[in-house]
Amino acid sequence: MIYRKVKTNLSRTLSSIEQDKATSDDYVKCILADPQIAAYIVQALVPEFKEMEAEKIIPCIGEPTVMLRFPERLGVKIQNVNNESVDEDDGKIIYDIKFPLYYNGKRKEFIINIEAQKSSKKSKLGYQLGNRIAYYMGRMISEQKGTEFVNSNYDDLKSVYTIWICMDTKKSEDSIIEFGMKSSLIYGKIKKIPQIDKLNGALINVRTRATKNKKQSKNKLIGMLEELFSKSEFIEKKKILEEDYGLKMSMELEGRMSEMCNVSDYWEEVATEEGKEIGEKQKIISQVVKKLQKDKSVAEIADDLEEKEEVIAPIYEAALSMKPDYDVEKIYELLEKNKKLA
Repeated sequence: MIYRKVKTNLSRTLSSIEQDKATSDDYVKCILADPQIAAYIVQALVPEFKEMEAEKIIPCIGEPTVMLRFPERLGVKIQNVNNESVDEDDGKIIYDIKFPLYYNGKRKEFIINIEAQKSSKKSKLGYQLGNRIAYYMGRMISEQKGTEFVNSNYDDLKSVYTIWICMDTKKSEDSIIEFGMKSSLIYGKIKKIPQIDKLNGALINVRTRATKNKKQSKNKLIGMLEELFSKSEFIEKKKILEEDYGLKMSMELEGRMSEMCNVSDYWEEVATEEGKEIGEKQKIISQVVKKLQKDKSVAEIADDLEEKEEVIAPIYEAALSMKPDYDVEKIYELLEKNKKLA
C-alpha cells in the first residue's frame, strides 16, 4: 500500500481533539484500502466481478494509494506518489483511496476511487453529494488524457468507479445507489444500441450505531462494513468478520482495527448529531401542538413560530390526526413515515 500525506496548512493549527478525529479518519481509509475489504466492494459494484469470490478478486487489485492527514501517528512510510487531480481551471481534488483494477489478465483495466464520507446530508455538506460524485466521475475520465491515452486513442479510455461510503444512515435506510451513463434510442431503428460503461459512481449508505441494530443488513457488503466500524469489542468483531464474512485477519488489518479506538468517538459524534436533529424536529412539533390546542390555524402558527406554512402544514395535519393525545414522538414517527412514502 502506498501512503501519501495530504498537504494542507490546516494540519498545523488543528487542536489535539481535531487531530484525534483526523487520525480516526486515516484509520478508516487504511482499513477500506485493505485488499480484502476492497475486494468486497468491487464484488458488489463492478459487474465483471460479481460472480467471482472475493479472495479471487484480490490478485486483480493493483496497489492502492491512500491519502492521510497524520501518517506519522499511524507509523507508516510516506511515498512520493501522486493521488491528486489538478486542473488549472477547475482546481485540485484529492482522492482518499485510488487503485487500478485488472480483469481477464490485464486486457481490461478499471480505475477505482473509494471515499469515506461522514455524512450525505445537504444540511451538513452545503451541497448535494450526488453532484460531487458526478464531478469526481467526470474528473477521473478527463484526467486520463495524456496518461492513459494520447491524441484520439479514445478506445484506451478506462472505466472509472468513484464509490462513496456514508456513515450516518438511519437504521431503516441502509442502501446502495448506483450512478452512471445510460444509452437510449429516441428515434429510428437500430439492432444494437452502443452502451457507455466508462462513468460509474456509487453511494453506500451504512447505518449509524450499527451495534444497536439487532438485525444485520440483508446486503452482505453493508453488513460487513457495519460490523467493521461498529463499537463492538475487538475480539467479538474479529470473530464475526472471520466467521460470517470470511475475512482473514492479516497482521496489518488486525493492527489497524485494534488501533482504531477513536472511531468509537466518531460513532458517538454521529449519534449525538442525529439526536440533536431529532430533538429539534420534536421541539417544533411540540410548539405546533401547543398552538393547535389553542385552536390556531396553520397560518397563525407559522406566523407565531416564524416558519413557512409549508413547514408547519404537515406537522399540523399529523398532529390533528392524533387528537386528543398529541403524542409528540408518535407524530414525529408519522411524519418520517409520510416522508418516505412521498
